Amino acid sequence: MKKLIFLILFTNFYIVAYNQIIKGTILDKETKSPISYATVYFNATSVASYTDDKGFFKLDIRNIISMPLTISALGYYSTNISDYSPNKDILVYLTQKVFELKEVMVNAKGNAEIRKQNLDIFRREFLGRTENAKECEITNEDDIRFITSMDKDTLKAFSLKPIIIINKRLGYKITYYLNKFEYINSAFVNDLIGNSIFEKDTTSILGKQKFEIRRRNAYLGSKMHFFRSLWQNDLNSAGFIVKNSKRILTYKDLVRYQLSIDTNKTKKYIFYSEPHSVILSIKWLPGRAESGMEIFKNSIYFDKNGYYEGRDIIWHGEMAKQGIANLLPFDYQPSEKVKD
Repeated sequence: MKKLIFLILFTNFYIVAYNQIIKGTILDKETKSPISYATVYFNATSVASYTDDKGFFKLDIRNIISMPLTISALGYYSTNISDYSPNKDILVYLTQKVFELKEVMVNAKGNAEIRKQNLDIFRREFLGRTENAKECEITNEDDIRFITSMDKDTLKAFSLKPIIIINKRLGYKITYYLNKFEYINSAFVNDLIGNSIFEKDTTSILGKQKFEIRRRNAYLGSKMHFFRSLWQNDLNSAGFIVKNSKRILTYKDLVRYQLSIDTNKTKKYIFYSEPHSVILSIKWLPGRAESGMEIFKNSIYFDKNGYYEGRDIIWHGEMAKQGIANLLPFDYQPSEKVKD
């Protein structure tokens, strides 16, 4: 009898575990040929898999909550898939960066001084302007190519290979697939689009306690902290004040939600009813400088882990300084036991 019960429990466990595995195939959009060693992952996490020589992959999704699936490969644009299920195999076509590559190679020729200036701008806008950025190293800067506009006001950066960042201050190695980088100097606008995979840096001699303190300091008052607090309707106790030119805004002023029929999970969206492109002031009470959030459309999706679809938000002030060097993986949770 005990053996039968054990067998039933084991079978149920196996079925549940199997149902949390997604599978699929990655192909070239033009040639329809399989893409081997493409990376299939959830952005800003360590959850990743790779395709085999037939373009096939499997990925365990049991610890992931409502995040798009990202597919990246050398020489292709990354793509995000939101409609995936363990019950249905995924078929994804990636687009090559062929024409972009020709343009970059033609325009990549230039003297060393100009390249140095471009790299300086890229590091500042890509890594950010915080203390953490000072201890970040891009290990493959030679793979990055630049194009500048005729008036020198706009800088674009490209890389066919993923950019590798060693964050010595927070203890992470980050593989970043760059889809777009465009910096407009006159408007102080940085349009950065890409996806990242996190690994803990095991080569550092710093202790775990030191990293935890620094990670927590990076988290507090960050965009991730803000969106997690907003999801929980917990802005006040988290120390955030959001206001427009007239008054302090509440959760009801900022959030709309809907229940998904397919997954029976709540989805939340930023929905600000005032005219678009207004700058909302965000203040984190423990003393960090003020930030601004400029919203360009309604129904911007965000999740409980701090993920948000950010192409229609431009950050100002303190949060605008927080680049890749301040990123934390979405499975990060600040430890209450850590003491400064």
